[in-house]
Amino acid sequence: MPKKTLKSMPHASRSPRAPQTEKTEKTETALLPRLLSENAVLSSRQQLLLMYSNFQADMPSGTPIGTWVQSQLKEHGMPSLLRFGPRHKPQVLRKDEFAPWFQSLGR
Repeated sequence: MPKKTLKSMPHASRSPRAPQTEKTEKTETALLPRLLSENAVLSSRQQLLLMYSNFQADMPSGTPIGTWVQSQLKEHGMPSLLRFGPRHKPQVLRKDEFAPWFQSLGR
């Protein structure tokens, strides 16, 4: 019986977890606008980090997310990038992806 190689198995290069990872990232991204509108507190496993050109602002635990984001926007303006999600693998979002959520806070 001939050995199967990666070339003969086009699906073999794909990770079986790829669809689940993609689904998880979409779920995490959808979670942030809801947390902002509810002014909820992040779980200890979650991270929110606002990235500016020369520094980063890491949200302290136990702080309501909407209140903290509003204070950061007033003090530093709109960040260029945002990291959000599980601490072990947060998702990075560009300004054009998260700006609409922040505008709803009524800067």
